[in-house]
Amino acid sequence: MVQFGSKLLPLLMAVATVNGYSWTRCTNADRCDLTTTGGPTESGSFVPGDEFDFSGGEIFAYDECSNFAYSGNNGYWYSHETDGLFVSPAGYVRFAHDCNLLLLASKSSSVGSTYWTKSSGADCCLPDEVGTNILNIVAYYTGSGN
Repeated sequence: MVQFGSKLLPLLMAVATVNGYSWTRCTNADRCDLTTTGGPTESGSFVPGDEFDFSGGEIFAYDECSNFAYSGNNGYWYSHETDGLFVSPAGYVRFAHDCNLLLLASKSSSVGSTYWTKSSGADCCLPDEVGTNILNIVAYYTGSGN
């Protein structure tokens, strides 16, 4: 008799883990794309006119489209300035109004700050390690998307 549990679990774990990240909490959309890591979590590290590189090009700090506020009532992070832009407690991201690049600062020093996007601004899922334990979020315009 074959025991599927002992064979299937390692396979599922391998499929769910990419580049050290796992997607088990949010599974109802495509995975968000990691564009670059921003290093350790820092606050106030961007100065107007500064720029940083990501796989799609350069973004200037003044291209910021929104900061976020955490809602203790439901665990969501909501955009201050852009209607419809949010991150759910499970890590589901809804992009809106060409704000297609998120900088997520984690409370975990092992995760640090990471930049995530999805082509054309489609909804996507953040990995478990990034979509939970969030310290702060900033959204940026990329010039492409919905």
